[in-house]
Order: sequence, then C-alpha cells, then structure tokens
Amino acid sequence: MKALIAALRSLQDVDKQKIEAEKERRSITERVEQLAGMLTELERDLSEKHEKLKEAERWYKERERELKEDNEKIKRAQGRLSNISKAKEYAAVQREIEILRRGNAQKEEEILKLLAVMDEFKVAVEEEEAKLKAMREDVSAERAATTERVAELDKRLNEFGKNRAKYEGDVPRATLQRYTRIQKAWQGLAVVPVNEKGSCGGCHRQIPAQLYNTLLRRDTLESCPYCNRFLYVDVEESQDAAEG
Repeated sequence: MKALIAALRSLQDVDKQKIEAEKERRSITERVEQLAGMLTELERDLSEKHEKLKEAERWYKERERELKEDNEKIKRAQGRLSNISKAKEYAAVQREIEILRRGNAQKEEEILKLLAVMDEFKVAVEEEEAKLKAMREDVSAERAATTERVAELDKRLNEFGKNRAKYEGDVPRATLQRYTRIQKAWQGLAVVPVNEKGSCGGCHRQIPAQLYNTLLRRDTLESCPYCNRFLYVDVEESQDAAEG
C-alpha cells in the first residue's frame, strides 16, 4: 500500500505540473488571440475611416465640379447681358446670375467647412495608422516570443503524458478512475497529507483519531470522510514531530 500511495503522489506531481503547463499555454495563446482580435478591430475601424475619407473627397470633387460649372454659367449669363435690350429679360438674367452666385457662395462655404473637417479627420487617420503599425509590431513580437514558449510547453506536455503512463501502471484501474474523478473535483489535488494534529491537508478538517492511526500503519488506502481525497501520513515527519 505504501507503494500505491507513492505512485499516486508521483502521479499527482506529474498532473500538477501538467495543469500548470496547460494553464500557461492557454494564457499565452489567449493573450495572442486577444491582441490579434484588437488588431483586427483596429484595422477594420481604420478601413472604415479611409472609406469615409474617400467619400468626403468624392463629395468635395463633386462640389468643386458644380462650382466650376456654375461659374461658367455666370460668365455666359453676364455675356448675354450686353446683347439684351428688353428690361424684363435683362432683369431675369440678372436674377439668374444672383441665384447662381448665392448658390456658389453656399457651396464655397460648405467646401471650406468640409476641408477643415477633412484636415482634422486626416490627422486622426494618421494617428490611427501609427497606432496600427505599433500594434502590428507588438503582435508580431508577441507571436515570435510565444511560438517558442508554446513549442517548449507542448514538448513538456508530451513528456508529462509519457511520465503519467509510467505511474498509471502502478495504480489499479478502479483506483485510477477514482483518483481522476477526485482530481477534477478538487482542481488537481486528489492526494493530500494529514498533519501531526490530524487535519486533512485538503479540507483542513480534523479526521477521526481511529482513521489517523490506520493511516500510520500504511497498509490500506484511506480517504478523507469530508472531502473524499486520498490521505497519507508521512510517518518519518510524524515521528520527528513526536520526538521534538
């Protein structure tokens, strides 16, 4: 039974290291995925801003074209004035010119406002492009740094699997199944010591004195009556404590 407890403890040591390695690997990959997600979001946002800027530029060119056409209309209308002799027709052409001028003044005001907004928007886009460049570098560096570490962890996890298989051979199947259930229930801690005061190393509750004496004999596999973990007593430590 002493050998079985030793095998279970060794198995647990391997599993604890495996759990820590898996936790680190998960943390690393999640960090890279989080950065990649932020990068994708920033790229999408910047792409939308570029599209808005293109749309504003198209609107600007359209207003410029309209303004140029209206100025040409004003010139042609002014040219017609010298050939008009009737007052009513003359007044109508003048009204046409005035309407075109007011329309042009409004277009010019809109264009100036748009240019001011576009200038501010371009500055914001440039800042986002710089931020995006820095983030791309960060993600690239993070991936380069973590790829090597993930490979190391994968190698260790593979070794843990081999080591676990060695210890599994020393544990009866029913005991191994029970160990696995307890380990999952208690986050990897299935085999715990009982201290010299008779407290379970898992739930820290006082076990019955009779159970403690049974554990000292080390001829049976016992469990905590409260948390169901496998129990063992380090006899050498208990003797040292008693002598002390």
